Amino acid sequence: MQLNVTSKKEEPLLSRTIVKANLEFEKATPSYTEVTALLASQLKSDEKLIAVKHVYTHFGNKKAEVIAYVYADEAKKQFVEPKLKAKKAKKG
Repeated sequence: MQLNVTSKKEEPLLSRTIVKANLEFEKATPSYTEVTALLASQLKSDEKLIAVKHVYTHFGNKKAEVIAYVYADEAKKQFVEPKLKAKKAKKG
């Protein structure tokens, strides 16, 4: 898997950077956690500070476009990013 960062744009009011990248992969489309780990190693940042927003794949190609946010601190990320609801256990 290979990741090439194409652009970075600062958003100082939200204390984050928008990162756009191209991703080339071998088998199936990588999960958001795999893309987060790859971005963290490429940008030398902590995985907790990265929020992957979109992974746009191209049909028939092993390429994708990635849009992610890299936050300055974890408190700002918790404030800005939407909260995920916990899944309820099914009654069996």
